[in-house]
Amino acid sequence: MGKIENCSKCSCELCSVINADPVDMEKHGARLLTVRIRVNNVCFDKKVAVAVIIYDNCHRILAFRGFITVVCKENECGDECGTIVRKLVFVLPDDDSSDPDEIEVRTAANYIYPCESNC
Repeated sequence: MGKIENCSKCSCELCSVINADPVDMEKHGARLLTVRIRVNNVCFDKKVAVAVIIYDNCHRILAFRGFITVVCKENECGDECGTIVRKLVFVLPDDDSSDPDEIEVRTAANYIYPCESNC
């Protein structure tokens, strides 16, 4: 495996450099799934939590990821609402039980502080 450098017991941050050997993803049975998400009608300058969940055909969770973002008005061309657009890449286990055509992707998004007004 790889060797970790620049770490000490008194360090509060994560290691800055990790030297790892290259891994052949196909050899070790993993697949990559790219998901493009789009959340419309988002209020400007409000924190939004977004979650993306990948299910197999038996409704078991294969992978999930979440993030928090803010849509800034100067990056959008509209007066009322903005849009969140992201591309997320997931590493899925390669087993015979999950057919790629039967994978389901769900997205959920909520404002973190919905009742606070913008200043």
